[in-house]
Order: sequence, then C-alpha cells, then structure tokens
Amino acid sequence: MGRVSMGSKTAGSPVVYAGRFAGRIAEAPDGWPVLSEWDVLPAKLAGWMEAATTLVVADLFSFPFEAMSNEQWDVPMIVVLPRGFDAGFLKTVFGTPLFERLTFFDCVVAPENSPVLEELRRRYHWTEGQLIEVGGEGPEEAVAEIYALLEAEPDLFGSNDVAPGLDKATHRAQSSVLEPQFAAARGARAADVPFDVLEVGCGTGRWAFSFDLAGTRFFGLDAGEERIAGARANFPAASFDRLGPDLLFPHQDESFDLVFCVEVMHYKPAPAKLRLLSEMWRVARPGGRLLFLEDFVAGGWPAASTVYPTSVLEFVDLLLEATNGQIVLEHVESVRYPREDITRAGVIVVSRLGVPKRW
Repeated sequence: MGRVSMGSKTAGSPVVYAGRFAGRIAEAPDGWPVLSEWDVLPAKLAGWMEAATTLVVADLFSFPFEAMSNEQWDVPMIVVLPRGFDAGFLKTVFGTPLFERLTFFDCVVAPENSPVLEELRRRYHWTEGQLIEVGGEGPEEAVAEIYALLEAEPDLFGSNDVAPGLDKATHRAQSSVLEPQFAAARGARAADVPFDVLEVGCGTGRWAFSFDLAGTRFFGLDAGEERIAGARANFPAASFDRLGPDLLFPHQDESFDLVFCVEVMHYKPAPAKLRLLSEMWRVARPGGRLLFLEDFVAGGWPAASTVYPTSVLEFVDLLLEATNGQIVLEHVESVRYPREDITRAGVIVVSRLGVPKRW
C-alpha cells in the first residue's frame, strides 16, 4: 500500500510502522494508520505518536528510536524481531536504543520456537507475557497476527478507560523513585549473598521485572488466583502465593530483607491496613526495610467508596501502631504522575529495629 497522509490519522488507535515493508502490509482494521519511512521524519513522528494507543514496529532497522521522547516511549510497543539475524547481532544493533528500554508493558514478536528469541529473552529478562510467537515467513504475516490479537484483546496493555500509555507512564514515574530504594535495600552485599524480597499485592509480577532474579529470591503475594497464575508464568524463577482473606502471610518471621507494596494499602480499610502492616513488619528481618508507595490523599471520597486513602500522618500512625514503634524512618518522597496537576502519591521507607531471633 502507499504512504498515508497526516490527515488520515485516526485518533486513539494503534499505529503500525511498516517502514520498508509498507507496500506488503495489508490495510489495518478500522483505519489504523500504516506508516512508511517517510511518515516518521522528525516533523511528523510527534503527530503520529500523540494519538497512538499502541505502536507496532514491523521494521526495526529504519525506525528512528533515537528521536523518541520519554513521553513517546510511554506508548506501549509491539516490536517484530527481524528474521535471518543471530542474537549477538541484534543485541549489538538494538540493545541500547531499544531492547534495554522495553518494559513489562511492551511485547516482542518472533517466530515460534525461535532460539534467537529465547537468547534475547534471557539477556533482557523478558517475561512470558511479553512474548508473541507467530507463524509465517515475513513481516506481513506477523502484522496480520498482531491485528487479530489487538482486535481480540483491545485492553492488552491496560484499561481503555485511561489515556493511551498512562499505565506505562505511571510505571515510569514509580520506577524512578522505587528502583533507587530497591538498590539501597540491597546495599553493598556481595553478589553471592541472597537478597530476599517480598512484594504484597504483586499482581502479575511487574515489579519482579526490576530485580535481577539470578541474585534475588523474589516472593509475591496476591489475592487473585488468575494474577498469581500470570505471575508464575511470567517469572518461573520467583515464588508466588495466594493471599487469603485473613491477610496472614505464609512466611516465617524475619524472612526478608525487603518487604514492599505498591498501591495496595489505599484499597484496604483501616483494620485491614493494620493487619497487612503487622504482617509486613513480622516477616522483615531486623535491619530490613519496609517500603510503601501509596496514594496519600484523604477526604472527598463518597461513603460507599471501595478506596480508603489516608493522609501521610494517618498512615504513619497506623504503621507505628502495627510495629509498636520498632522502626526507623529511612526515606520519604512525593511522586507526581505524568498528566496530573496534583501530587497525590508518595513513598515511605522504614527499617525494622530489633535483634535477630535466628542467625
């Protein structure tokens, strides 16, 4: 097919970059734009990315990754690995500009049972949920299967009720404050000393993506059976268990160097918050850290709301009650999310006081 014009752009739709293969890629469903090399010149790229809900890149060699801004990287991506090249070559060419920037919210497309994909997956820690294996011999067949996937699962990258890329943008903002704290919790321990981590409310495991599981023993808890199944598929080297309605953790006292949760507490009323905080403190080792990233906004919520945010001061009072004051404040930081005018979230990190019961 020929090049598309800017006037044919469809707001709020996937955008397919076909590059050199534009003449071989079939017309996309529902008017999704299919772009050639000419359509991503610097003056045009921003216009296409502004409305994209997903960016499908079928021609990696000609796409201008270096010209993309952080906001454009927030758009979920599906990238089609070129055929006929070994993993070493692809790492050399695309490692820094692309592979190292892919997140839990992006997908990689390759032929079924591809040894190249398996090697790249190990190198960049891609999860099961990020991989799309396709048949066929060329990019046109791969894109046809991606069309079918996106039509069947329009919420593949999150809720359609939020702005395009907002989940990925939020994750980027959270990562910028959480990952330095993950590193601080690990400290200067030797590489052969295990780092034991527990995430409460782990979902399908997206924060396990931030840890080197070769040197981290990662555990997760979640109330949803399907989410736990997804986490186990995504990270077979980690351990995930279901959290029962009693909110009691299936772990021994003083088992973890880091215990954390992200956007969990504000979905729990005060008694449940207190139980979770007590359990998190119980399983943390003396000197270990408890980390919380939450919405600390109080007031203005209807009585029937299922969201229970608290102010920072109210949360600290609950934390002191749950731990009998046996904690030391390590870090506090506010978090402002992209496209929001208010600062509604924050990170609180404390360490547990005490003498180990066992060595």
